[in-house]
Amino acid sequence: MKPVTVFILAIIFNLTVVMNVNAQTAESIWLSANTTAYKTGETVAVTLNAISATPIQGFTFQIRYDAACLKPVNAVSPVPGMNGLPLPQIAGLVDGSYASTTPQNVNGVLAEVHFVSLRGCQTGLTLESAALAIRNESGFAAPLAGVTIGEKSIVLNIDKAKGASQSAGSISGSVLPLDAPSTQREIPGWIIGLLAILLVVSILYGVFKLFRKRSTTAQKNSTYSQIPILQVKHGPQAGKNFALSKLPCTIGRDPINEICLNDPHIISQHAKIFATNNGYYLMDLGGETFINGQAVKKSSAMLKPGDVVRLGKSALFVFGS
Repeated sequence: MKPVTVFILAIIFNLTVVMNVNAQTAESIWLSANTTAYKTGETVAVTLNAISATPIQGFTFQIRYDAACLKPVNAVSPVPGMNGLPLPQIAGLVDGSYASTTPQNVNGVLAEVHFVSLRGCQTGLTLESAALAIRNESGFAAPLAGVTIGEKSIVLNIDKAKGASQSAGSISGSVLPLDAPSTQREIPGWIIGLLAILLVVSILYGVFKLFRKRSTTAQKNSTYSQIPILQVKHGPQAGKNFALSKLPCTIGRDPINEICLNDPHIISQHAKIFATNNGYYLMDLGGETFINGQAVKKSSAMLKPGDVVRLGKSALFVFGS
């Protein structure tokens, strides 16, 4: 063989080796599916694949889907040591995350993602985002740089005919639940119980307040329905009873008073009895006025049934109702 020919063959061989090495070491992630035709009720399985020359300690992915056609079930990763990290799910977007405590080599399937077909439709799945995770120099998780995303979309044809139920998937490994949120948010039972207790307490409190109000009103009505009486026990007009049907009622020596007491120790307008919302009161108008032996000097004091009222030196009354 001529030297030139050998030289050309050597160059071609080297280029081929370099190209193959580059193809194998390119950091990339892509979506694939063994089949794209399904019946209603069957399990739809798509595969998230990756190739990386750098060992990874985790990966993430987001797959967009039509919630009217598909319902996410779970993802299964066959990569040794990878554990699923459950995340809150949004209807229409699968959000998956896996992590490992030790670096793992990947060259093939990262995870198989499973959906259930809900009805006949033409739909598809789109790889919105994906990343490979490594541990950086500071010891924190960080995305591996330079990763490209290859095939992103898969078109699916779901027949409206009912298919047989299938198993969750064809590979085994760490399972990550991907339950989509319910369209109707359920209220936790403890909240319902607490609201029920608060409702019962509120009703009982309302009944108590109403009963108390009616009872107080009845007591007031009962109090005011009985006309109070002054029973003269000693002094002028002893033995007489004066019904206090008209209030205020003044007491004194002057005949213009409702109760006139001709006593030298009683001044012309000695005292006055009046009513307020909460009871009856005796007011001193400048004479000597006592209730149960306590002086009421130019002021007023509340009258209660059985109170003994003294005006001047000897006029003595008992207040009653």
